[in-house]
Amino acid sequence: MDEKEMMNKIKYLIKKKRPLEDILLETGLKEYEVFGFVEMLKQNGWQAEYKDGFFIYQKEQLIKDRDVYKMAAGEKHKLLFISDTHLGSKYDRLDILRYLYDLAEDEEINTVFHVGDLCDGAYPNRPNHTYELRAHGAEEQLEYIVEKYPSKTGIKTMFIGGNHDYSHVRNAGFDIGKAVAKERPDMIYLGQDVADVDYGKTRLRLFHGSKGQSYARSYRMQKYVEQIPTEEKPDILLMGHYHNSFYMKYADVHCFQVPSTIDQTPYARSLGLNNEKGAWIADLTTDKQGGIITIEPEFIDFSGQKRLVRRKK
Repeated sequence: MDEKEMMNKIKYLIKKKRPLEDILLETGLKEYEVFGFVEMLKQNGWQAEYKDGFFIYQKEQLIKDRDVYKMAAGEKHKLLFISDTHLGSKYDRLDILRYLYDLAEDEEINTVFHVGDLCDGAYPNRPNHTYELRAHGAEEQLEYIVEKYPSKTGIKTMFIGGNHDYSHVRNAGFDIGKAVAKERPDMIYLGQDVADVDYGKTRLRLFHGSKGQSYARSYRMQKYVEQIPTEEKPDILLMGHYHNSFYMKYADVHCFQVPSTIDQTPYARSLGLNNEKGAWIADLTTDKQGGIITIEPEFIDFSGQKRLVRRKK
């Protein structure tokens, strides 16, 4: 049973008012794993509170305007989009991250959007994963991120959790995104997997996802845009997870597939998965209603770069 199926089963059992003891028996999960799944459901708008051996279900809630993170912005600005840093992996590229934040400082970019998989997580079901890590477990990876992730005066990083970040919730009920945000005031955690941000009057949606790579780079973004309700459609969609780069305008949405800043791991190589390293800068001009008048996407390509020297003004 995959993650989505397990979440749906837990939702079903909670709605049927089954006690935690029955949920454990029917799913084969441990208690902390069930609480981890429930926390994930809550972050996606589904409400259930635990009391006296039962999860008490409340009416499901969709994301409303009050859940949209709002930021002040002018009518002309530059933004930096990054994703899939996988910090804590032996294959992470802190040199690329430092280069990008130096670049942001030089270009007077004050907002960075990170589209998930901040850390490499923990996968006990993949025995060889532990040999790919330089920081093991949630606490070590938290310390690694807090200490190593670039910090620049005047630059905020808005980030969501990806499937690797969520592995710590699944394993131990630990939301590493929340923990990072508590230690690093320059890093704003927007929640797990998906979040909307009103940057002035321009709406961005950050979406990580969990499905495998498709036959065409545009496919996942097209299908995702098509299923967003009209009233929720963003001006800009940022999609992580796939370690590929792509830009298109589709159904009036400017779509960015944001690649990684990690070298290809042995696991990815064994599956034949592509691993593109890079980031996007978007130079925007908007009208007073937040509509995009001009957008200049600039792709920064690090493929083939073995090691980078930090930028100097």
